[in-house]
Amino acid sequence: MLDINHLRNNFDVVSERIKSRNKDYPALKQFKVIDQNWRRLTSNIQNLNTERNALTQQISSLIKDKKTNEVNEVRSKVQYIKQEIAKLESELTLVNAELNTILYSIPNVPHKSVPIGKDETQNKEIRKWGKPRKFDFEFLPHWLLAEKRKLIDFERAAKISGSRFVIYREDGAKLMRALQWFTLDVNVKAGFCELLPPVILNASALVGTGQLPKFEEDIFKLDNGQYLSPTAEVQLTNFYANEILEESKLPLWFTANTACFRSEAGSAGKDTKGVIRQHQFYKTEMVMITKPEESYDSLEKMTTNAESILQKLNLPYRVIVLCTGDQGFAASKTYDIEVWMPSHGGYREISSCSNCEDFQSRNLMLRYRDNNSGKTIYPHTLNGSGLAIDRLWAAIVENYQQTDGSIMIPDALKKYFDGAEKI
Repeated sequence: MLDINHLRNNFDVVSERIKSRNKDYPALKQFKVIDQNWRRLTSNIQNLNTERNALTQQISSLIKDKKTNEVNEVRSKVQYIKQEIAKLESELTLVNAELNTILYSIPNVPHKSVPIGKDETQNKEIRKWGKPRKFDFEFLPHWLLAEKRKLIDFERAAKISGSRFVIYREDGAKLMRALQWFTLDVNVKAGFCELLPPVILNASALVGTGQLPKFEEDIFKLDNGQYLSPTAEVQLTNFYANEILEESKLPLWFTANTACFRSEAGSAGKDTKGVIRQHQFYKTEMVMITKPEESYDSLEKMTTNAESILQKLNLPYRVIVLCTGDQGFAASKTYDIEVWMPSHGGYREISSCSNCEDFQSRNLMLRYRDNNSGKTIYPHTLNGSGLAIDRLWAAIVENYQQTDGSIMIPDALKKYFDGAEKI
C-alpha cells in the first residue's frame, strides 16, 4: 500500500506516474473524491474542537465571576459540539476504512529509472550472457525428450490431479532435487538465511505482500478460508510482520525452496506443453529487507546472484528491465532474467527480481527503529526467484541433450549425481 499522506499531498505527480503503467485505475479517481470528504470532515472536527476548547475556557471564567446562567448556556453549547464531533468522527472512521480499501487497489509507483512503455514489447534489454547452442542434429523439446526417457509422466499426473500437473520420475526427479539443493547452496553461500516455511497461508499474509485482494482468482483457496502459497515471497516477507526491528538487524536476506501453487486463471492455451506453466511448481525464492537508501544496490546484488546460478550451469540468458506497462502490482522496479530455450527459439523468463520499496512493509506493519532519531521507519522489501526450478529443469534438458537422446549433467550438478556424466 502507498503512503496515504504522500499520495494525498502529491496526488497529481503520483497518479501521473502510476498511469504510466498503461492501465486504467479508477481507484485513483475514487481516492480523490473520498479524500476531499476526508479533508472536509477533518477540518470540521478541528474547527469544532477549537470552538469547544475556547468555550471550556470561557466556562472557567464565568464560574469565577459567578455567572451561573451564562455557565449553563455555554455548557449546553459545549455538549452540543461534543455530539457533533462524535457524529463527524464516526463518519470519518468509515471514510478512513474506505480510503484504506481503495489503497489496496492502487499499485506501486514505478521508480524514476523504469522506462515508460505500454507492454512487454517495450521492455529494455540490459545485457546478455553466453551464446545459444547450435545443434547439429534435430533437437527435441523438453517434454518429448523427457517422456521418451521416462523422466516425466503427464498422463498419470492428470489421472491423479488433473491437467497442468506433472510427475517427475527416476532421474527426472533426481534432477529436480539436485536443482533445488544447488540453488539453495548458491544462495546460502551468498549470505542468505535458509528457511523452510509452510505453504498454507492466512489471507492477511497475502494481503501484506499484495497478492490479495488484487489477484485472488489466481490463488487456490481452501475451504477453511486459507490459501495455498503462490510464491514463498509471501512467507519470507511476512517473517517479521507486525514487528519493530533494531536497525542493526538490517539487511535481512532470506531464501527458501517450496512448492508453489497457481490457478493460472486467464492462461488457457498458453504453454500447454511441457513444464513451463503448471498449477504446482517449485521455486527457490530470495527476499531482502533493507534500509531505504540501500535497496537499489540490493536489487543489483539480488539480480547478480540469480544470474550466477545460470552462469554456473552454463546456460545462456539475458536480463531485461521491465517497462512501466509490464511491471507487477507491488513492484517499483523489476529485472527479468530470461534463459535460452531451444524449443521456443528464444528466451523465457526464469526469474523476476523486484524492489517493492516500502509498499509491502506498510501493509505488514514491518518497521525498524532508527539508531539516531529513535523513529520507526518502514524498510524496503525485495524479492526474486533464484530460480524457478521447473523452468530451470526444462532449460537443462533442452540445452544439454545429445544426439543419442541422453542429457549431459552440468559440471556444477555432478556432485548431486555421484559424479555421473549424463542421464
